[in-house]
Amino acid sequence: MSEAEFTAMSTSEKAMRVHEHYGEALAVDANGQLLSRYEAGIWKIIPPSDFARDVAGLFQRLRAPFSSGKIASVVETLKLIIPQQDAPARRLIGFRNGVLDTATGTFSPHHKSHWLRTLCDVDFTPPVEGETLETHAPHFWRWLDRAAGSKPEKRDVILAALFMVLANRYDWQLFLEVTGPGGSGKSILAEIATMLAGEDNATSATIETLESPRERAALIGFSLIRLPDQEKWSGDGAGLKAITGGDAVSVDPKYKDAYSTHIPAVILAVNNNPMRFTDRSGGVSRRRVILHFPEQIAPEERDPQLKNKIACELAVIVRQLMQRFSDPMTARALLQSQQNSDEALSIKRDADPTFDFCGYLEALPEPEGMYIGNANIIPRQPRLYLYHAYLAYMEAHGYRNTLSLTMFGKGLPAMLKEYGLSYEKRRKNQGIQTNLALREESNADWLPKCDEPIAK
Repeated sequence: MSEAEFTAMSTSEKAMRVHEHYGEALAVDANGQLLSRYEAGIWKIIPPSDFARDVAGLFQRLRAPFSSGKIASVVETLKLIIPQQDAPARRLIGFRNGVLDTATGTFSPHHKSHWLRTLCDVDFTPPVEGETLETHAPHFWRWLDRAAGSKPEKRDVILAALFMVLANRYDWQLFLEVTGPGGSGKSILAEIATMLAGEDNATSATIETLESPRERAALIGFSLIRLPDQEKWSGDGAGLKAITGGDAVSVDPKYKDAYSTHIPAVILAVNNNPMRFTDRSGGVSRRRVILHFPEQIAPEERDPQLKNKIACELAVIVRQLMQRFSDPMTARALLQSQQNSDEALSIKRDADPTFDFCGYLEALPEPEGMYIGNANIIPRQPRLYLYHAYLAYMEAHGYRNTLSLTMFGKGLPAMLKEYGLSYEKRRKNQGIQTNLALREESNADWLPKCDEPIAK
């Protein structure tokens, strides 16, 4: 095509030529903002600046005159012409050599109509006869067994978390938080998760990145978002809740118009200590899955080559995960059971004093227990009034930042629900009476009875 022919074309014709130049392998997201290109089995988001330079390069090769305004016009027109990107079918998992349908078990070649955004960086082959993680992925198995404290149920939960990353099940509306002392194997889990998602599909961020529309632009196009060392952060996690809840979030990239989009990524936080959330609505707790690695491996026992050794076993790990969770809902059920496990409750109690206080409460069949009370009632009667008991607990443990009566009352139902307790109340002349009472443990831990002698 000559320079004169190209220059004489309308903007829409030039946009079509650009589409043809890319082998008709371009698509735009549902919001009409982000361009993606199909290559090597997946749709990859093209940064706007890179695409604009590519289009400018096409003009230059044809020796056609252009300006930034003309390039932008062609790109915006192109977005109106090319197909709109569809959501990938949740039953499909991509590998280097094809696509596995987890519903039917069939394996087929890649096709752009699958709309996959990620793939696992290994070839898929059926499991060999007698293949197990213990015998065919020994380095991974030793790490897994030690991280789980040799508990089969804990191993299953860790495997379920890895399957969630492998299958990119962001639609489960959960996020993973791995806690434990340094050297306990947390970073190895993050490395394995990165291998399963694909190095190019993973990024590291801070929780502030999730909360800021400007910084969220850096997360677009990734299927795994790692949040390392976030335990000092404290907030309500509004952005985290929105992203994991499948809600559209605002993105405000520099020098570009702001827009709303979904971020289809699994979020994995790795901390020595759990994050502290001020949200009391239950929005975070419904999505949060805590995995605790308590054992600190002695320095002389650590293997600096463990990551590389496990990488060589990746194909076996993928096959075994696919076989173990042929019904993906099994993995989801395991993660949901972990949410309110004794281990998870213990970690949350250590991190949140108000949540820990709720662990000292028990529910009665009828609202015939403690009254709510308020801060004006003097003297305090912590065995009669629930709010007084909370203030006594906080004071006994040296905490200064107590919740107001209103915030305490609003957060109580969701926190009690995590303990499996139902909260009831009724209004009486003496105030609002609840179905809650203090457990016996409170006497020994922080509310001793004055008339009881101290045991010698």
